[in-house]
Amino acid sequence: MPGMSHPFRWQIWRAVWFLMSSIAQGVSSLLPLLILGWPATEVPDDEDVLSLDLEENDFLYRIRRDSRIVYVSILDGDIVPPEYRTDGFLVLAKLQKIPKWNDKWKTLTVRNTAQGIESSPDEFPPHGLDLGQLNHPSAIFVNILDLTTVSRISYRLSRVRHGEESWVLKIARFKHEISSLHNEVSVYSKLMASGFSFCPNFIGFVYEETKDRTIGFLMEEISGRTPGIQDLKDCAETVRLLHEHGIVHGDINRYNFLVTDEGVKLFDFEVSAAQEDADSGAAKEELKGLAARLEDELGIGRY
Repeated sequence: MPGMSHPFRWQIWRAVWFLMSSIAQGVSSLLPLLILGWPATEVPDDEDVLSLDLEENDFLYRIRRDSRIVYVSILDGDIVPPEYRTDGFLVLAKLQKIPKWNDKWKTLTVRNTAQGIESSPDEFPPHGLDLGQLNHPSAIFVNILDLTTVSRISYRLSRVRHGEESWVLKIARFKHEISSLHNEVSVYSKLMASGFSFCPNFIGFVYEETKDRTIGFLMEEISGRTPGIQDLKDCAETVRLLHEHGIVHGDINRYNFLVTDEGVKLFDFEVSAAQEDADSGAAKEELKGLAARLEDELGIGRY
């Protein structure tokens, strides 16, 4: 562009780049930032919103800050306007204005007071599995930041790579998801010990920073297809074998099965229970309702 100064050309190209990046992500982050008077460059490259959980008037954010993962609890909805709550760029641009943001902390609780917005570092501890209650002696431990995400399956489930290995990762993003994760890991422990082979192999644990912050587990990645009613016999056999190994699944739906070359495999044991702890007749009802679940076309259990 003849006659245009170099700094001005850079500003134009920078604006174009951010606009194209926003479109590629399916969000329009640039315009609200400019309206607020926040240059897009104020959001550091070493900060990302990894997970969020939004209630009516309080919000949880899980955030990567360089090589650390921290948690922010917003106790008053007015602190983050509705149109910005699910956009990582806008959330971070807003949070960076909060007192003590640049201090070193693991968790930050933010609330409105008569004196304005206040923040309290480490008011609550980061969550983690109680490893002392889990029996996986051969499990490996991997820092979550050493994993490369290949694809996302759901908000808690993703395909990951570690070196030459490819696995499936399941996490508890926040504290209220720990109990179901703990239950699933316990069920895997029982199944691995009993020799049940119709589920993914349990590989190991995933932690944030230190092992006392273990928030997920790795399992074998298996390939297969989702079954239909034509696979009823094989699916029923896998469920029957699961019961023989002392476990009632509790959430039988067609998306918790995969038809593989080694047979039909089951996964997602978050609500599973030992037969002695399950309702009387639960195993029989599970098999009885299997055909209807395999015929379901509403997508129940898909995500």
